[in-house]
This record gives sequence, C-alpha cells and structure tokens, in this order.
Amino acid sequence: MTKKEEIKQFKSESRMGLSYWLLGTCFTFFTFVIAINPDLFKNNIFLAAQLTLAIPLFITSIFARSKLVYTKHFKKWDKYGFISFIFAYTFLINVIGILLSTLINLKIGLLFFGVNIFADLLYSYMDISDKKSELKSLFYKDIFFIVILTLGGILPSLGIY
Repeated sequence: MTKKEEIKQFKSESRMGLSYWLLGTCFTFFTFVIAINPDLFKNNIFLAAQLTLAIPLFITSIFARSKLVYTKHFKKWDKYGFISFIFAYTFLINVIGILLSTLINLKIGLLFFGVNIFADLLYSYMDISDKKSELKSLFYKDIFFIVILTLGGILPSLGIY
C-alpha cells in the first residue's frame, strides 16, 4: 500500500469513526427527548426536523466516506461525505442548542451557539495560518456553518420563528 493510499484509508476511518459517534449521539438525543418530553418534538418543528434529518445524513456520510479507501473518484466521494456530514453536524449542534435554550436557559443555549461559532472561526484561522487550506474554501464553509446555525438554531431559540 502506498503512502497516499494509507493516508486515504486513515482519513476515511477517522471520519467514519467520528460520524459513528455522532450518529449514536443523535439516537441518544432522540431517546432522551422522547423519554423526557415528547411534546418538544410536537411543539418545535426545528428540533424535530433537524434531529430527524441528522440521522440519515450521518449514515450517508459514513457510506460515502467508506468509499474513500477504494474509489477512483476520491474527491467526488470526499465532497459528498463532507456535505452530508456538515449538514448533519450542524443540525445536531442546533438540536443541542435548542434543547439547552428550551430546557435550561436561553442564555446557556446562546452561549453554546456562540462558542461553536468562535471555535469554528478559530479552527479556520489556525488552519489558514498553517497554510493547509485556502482562504476562499474555508470562508464558504464557515459562512455555511454560521448561516445554518443561525437559521436553524439561534433564531428558533430566540422565538423569532
């Protein structure tokens, strides 16, 4: 196995492992909400929809990333796996933030969203300073993440819609 193939295999396995763990987290949150207060799903369409969508999106990401090891179209499958992962991940962050805002306190929920945005931007800054990523690519990824967090998590937590 060449060094490039080893890197692909490691990348695929590590990303799949993260997706497995986050998929388990989704099922845990689903069980938690159903057991504690199923009316949360009935009363908060953003919570219900995003948790429901995160599960198949994480599964899709796992399948796409499992192909990274043996496909000749690495970039296509990597991009598909990333897109499905980022949607699922962002939806999961929104679910946690909405639950914190609803069950604990709005300020705690907003703090959670704020730390996620700050951590994302700091990660991108560090990645750019290592010259590992293009500024344009990270800019679009960060904007996408922040917009989905805002529309699907922060605004619903604030009761704007």
